Amino acid sequence: MKILQIIYESYGSPFGFGGAGVRAYEIYKRLNKHHDITLLCMKYPGACDGDIGGLRHVFVGTESKGLAKSVLAYTLKAASFVWKYGNDYDVIVENFLPSTPFCSGLFTRTPVVLQVQGVMERQALSKFPLPYGLPMFLVERAYPSWYSRFIFVSPVTKHKVMARVTGRVDYCAVVPNGVDARLLETTPVDGDYILFFSRIDSHTKGLDLLMSAFTGLGERFPEVRLVLAGYEFDRVSSLLEKVPPRLRNRIGYAGFVSGTEKTALLSGARVVVLPSRHESQPVSLLEAAACAKPVLVSDIPELAFVTGNNFGLSFPSGSAPGLQERLDQILGDATLRRQLGAAGRIYASQFLWDDLAQQFENALQLTGNAKE
Repeated sequence: MKILQIIYESYGSPFGFGGAGVRAYEIYKRLNKHHDITLLCMKYPGACDGDIGGLRHVFVGTESKGLAKSVLAYTLKAASFVWKYGNDYDVIVENFLPSTPFCSGLFTRTPVVLQVQGVMERQALSKFPLPYGLPMFLVERAYPSWYSRFIFVSPVTKHKVMARVTGRVDYCAVVPNGVDARLLETTPVDGDYILFFSRIDSHTKGLDLLMSAFTGLGERFPEVRLVLAGYEFDRVSSLLEKVPPRLRNRIGYAGFVSGTEKTALLSGARVVVLPSRHESQPVSLLEAAACAKPVLVSDIPELAFVTGNNFGLSFPSGSAPGLQERLDQILGDATLRRQLGAAGRIYASQFLWDDLAQQFENALQLTGNAKE
């Protein structure tokens, strides 16, 4: 098959590389041996079309350093690309973000699959100023009804989105995120740090809550550090301003990590924390579980699989005292950490990228046949 994947993330982009990008690279590098794959990504200063990591990349948009201008240009030029070349492909996969409504299904006869990572719902209204948040909220609610073929990352997101889809549905599948099998072979170390491993986004990821909770626990666990890792959407320096000066030297920023550096960081954490206000199915949590690490998450529905499979604890979403209480519990109980870590490794072993790539390929083949 000739596959076009529309995804703004690409490795090396200054605008970030997160779970959606990891998923695309992990799946397509496995399918690339048997299929002709093109990633249509957002342009950034210095971006050049060509092979990256064994995958063909085409960059469209502008070389602006501003995110808003880059997103707008990417949305328009990606739609234009589909208009011009969409019929050359057997199937198009469009990653859905309410800020980038490509409307690609309107511009080609090629079957288009809408891949939905997660939804913001009313969080868009509280995170962004109303002139930005309201259009995103409305697009997120209405846009999926323009499509008839879907791939979701989690069943929770599928249920939320499909409850509002009013049109015909030809295909709907859940293909979750996964882990590299090699993570299951790592040796966990009960280190001296709490690890946050996701985008540095204070509101969405609940980092304001984590800073407050860590401040409250500082005296009780003087040996414990906090390590932040991930793309810096919000400045780490701004987060540190909310922490008393005596604790700031116990908070470190590892930057965006990958490969062996990522594996070492996950394997050495005492606990991995993700206090998000909204999520999908974070790759970082599955990777932490694969490394036999206990995790602590907010109790939003998308993260209920953590407590439902007994490899982590949860706290009431938005509650800094609740997060602090659970952190206190897990940091002070080595036996609990070992039990949760062991359960996490068993759970993560069910989600290997090799198997999930096959599921994804099967879904695209069913969709691609619709063109014939």
